[in-house]
Amino acid sequence: MRTHCIALLAGRTAESAGEPGGGGAGPEHWWEAIFRAWPESAAPPRVEPVEPEELIVLLQTGKAAAKYDAVLLRSGFEGEDQARTYRVLDSVQQAMLPALMIVRERSERLSEFHPGSVLVQPEHADPTVTSAILHTLCDRQTAVRAMEQNLRLAQSFQGETAAEIDRLHQELLLAARVQRDFMPKHMPEVEGLSASVLFRPAGFVSGDTYDVSRLDEHHVAFFLADAMGHGVPAALMTLFLTGSLPRKEMTADGYRIVPPGEALTRLNNGLQECMAGPARFATAIAGVVDTRTGEITMACAGHPPPLRVSRHGVRPVDVSGMLLGVVADYQYEQITMRLEPDEILVLHSDGIETTFGARTSGGDGQPPIHHAHLGVLRRGTSMDDLTSAMNNLAGVIDQQVGSLHQDDDLTILAIQTHPIEAQVRETDEIIERAAA
Repeated sequence: MRTHCIALLAGRTAESAGEPGGGGAGPEHWWEAIFRAWPESAAPPRVEPVEPEELIVLLQTGKAAAKYDAVLLRSGFEGEDQARTYRVLDSVQQAMLPALMIVRERSERLSEFHPGSVLVQPEHADPTVTSAILHTLCDRQTAVRAMEQNLRLAQSFQGETAAEIDRLHQELLLAARVQRDFMPKHMPEVEGLSASVLFRPAGFVSGDTYDVSRLDEHHVAFFLADAMGHGVPAALMTLFLTGSLPRKEMTADGYRIVPPGEALTRLNNGLQECMAGPARFATAIAGVVDTRTGEITMACAGHPPPLRVSRHGVRPVDVSGMLLGVVADYQYEQITMRLEPDEILVLHSDGIETTFGARTSGGDGQPPIHHAHLGVLRRGTSMDDLTSAMNNLAGVIDQQVGSLHQDDDLTILAIQTHPIEAQVRETDEIIERAAA
């Protein structure tokens, strides 16, 4: 059973320090009845008489709060003693140490003190009640000390946790920066081709990746992939996907452009050697554009099909294949197509489905809901400028519910061809008509 320690400000009547209750032959001191009525179920308290100035110093240095469970004092002294009493009360309140003050008459100034720190009892109150109040204050202070200790411990953990969170925050910012460095900083400027991208990670880093790169004077390769999962594991996988996809290789006669189907097959076999568990799976689309003819050769690995967007609507391209990382030596088929003069080829990750609503197919024969929104790419002045078209699409996405808190990474890559041979023929025809 814990013994409570109480600081006693006895006032001028305390001519001798000693244990309360042992007042000898003189008149009984004012505090003795209180301690005689101490609850029988509790251990008798240890009472230490202190002078006001001494207690103030102990309170200001923090020693009193650690040593005492409560302060017992009496007011009603005249002059300097009264002023000193209020200084004690103020220090007690600042130190958050409970105090019980015995008063003859209640003063208006007592309302300045918080009732949780200083309680007041009249001098004529039943000593049993006063003693119970003092005992409760002591018990409360024991609980307060325990809470303060837990609070300090929690603050210590909070500081360490905050430092760790800051470190992780900086690492994620660096990871995002590294990931973006592996992506094109701008689209290649190639005659016969226009490309634009909308890239919006759901977090610091993205499980999506894309690439548009010039292979030679007349060929441009494009690639879009979506690694399974989210966060850092998926982002690390995107670096592997982008870096491992073969695009062009040297031969005895110079170089050879790797066809998209073969490129995905070789990338898929490379993933078979990864020990990344589910994180090694990914969907992807790879393609090569011949800017002279406008021919686009593509292969798909479990990715949402590319879309041909024109003023007449949205049509999916029929190309498919197995998810990357599942079956070794899988042979990906490829197709070759040409875009109409007013068409845009749109490649996107599956984040577009949650952007415009969860419904991906209409069950009733209706097209996916995002097809209707992609039609904005072919409206108004956007038909003449691919960048303007993508800005219009970004504006539509910003108006969707939850656009500030994406559920998934979103990447949209748009490609438009302007075949050089067609431009040459058109120029020749203009010259011939002018000559005629």
